[in-house]
Amino acid sequence: MIIDSHTHRYPPEVFEDPKTFSEARRESHWLELVLPQKGPRLQGWADRNQMIGDMDGAGIDRCVLLAWYWENPETCLLHNQWHAQWIKEDPARFYAFAAVHPGMEDPVGELEKRHEQGFSGIGECHPWAQGFSMRDPAWLSCMEFAQGKGWPVNFHVTEPIGHDYPGKVATPLKEFHWLAREFPELKIILSHAGGLIPFYELNPRLKPELKNVYYDLAACPLLYDPSLYRLLIDVVGREKIIWGSDYPLKIYPGRQKKPDFSTFRNDLIEQANLSEVEQEAIFGLTFLSLLN
Repeated sequence: MIIDSHTHRYPPEVFEDPKTFSEARRESHWLELVLPQKGPRLQGWADRNQMIGDMDGAGIDRCVLLAWYWENPETCLLHNQWHAQWIKEDPARFYAFAAVHPGMEDPVGELEKRHEQGFSGIGECHPWAQGFSMRDPAWLSCMEFAQGKGWPVNFHVTEPIGHDYPGKVATPLKEFHWLAREFPELKIILSHAGGLIPFYELNPRLKPELKNVYYDLAACPLLYDPSLYRLLIDVVGREKIIWGSDYPLKIYPGRQKKPDFSTFRNDLIEQANLSEVEQEAIFGLTFLSLLN
């Protein structure tokens, strides 16, 4: 089974007029990313038919629908409503992760509700863009819930000294290390190659403390040289690397007229010279292991 572990989806009323949506919801950070005032606009959009058609064309069996890291609790609730509807419509094609914010009236109650609806995890999360501390007691109760249910939690991660771009907000790597130590059974997925934190696993003291941390490759073609892929596998092993495309982001702006799944998947196989065993792990089995 081939799984894209990092995708996003919005209803037509959002992507047909993102400015009106964001202003009504006070989601200025999201708007700066999807419609930046400076630089290229890389955000693509896809409705249900377009997304499933692109999945079928690329041989993708299932996608993980990640929620967005909204600044306002009410928008998190709305996004969870979208996901609940979409996994009910197409349960064999999509997994749903939940949006959560410690400013919710009852964040754990919201997660309980989504668990009953068939959601599979939490994220994409970004405490610093969402305006709260990783050590907020209400947030930590959500992490306790995820650990108890066996849910993975996906975080947006930026490299500490990488290039700047519109809407970039720093994600201190030490906070993920702290979380991994505080919740050693929590399944943590750090997106975008973890902001290169996997290379800290070369430190023999850190490696066991990051044993519950996994890394997805979403948007890596925008961020890093393709030599990264083989280096990551060699450092942390195929069992800790998860493929995600960040669809419908246009991660090959010079090559793609519209978002797709195939370009990145084919490049990854070729550039990293993936064996069959590595392909099975990175394109599906590792993610599935996190759901057990």
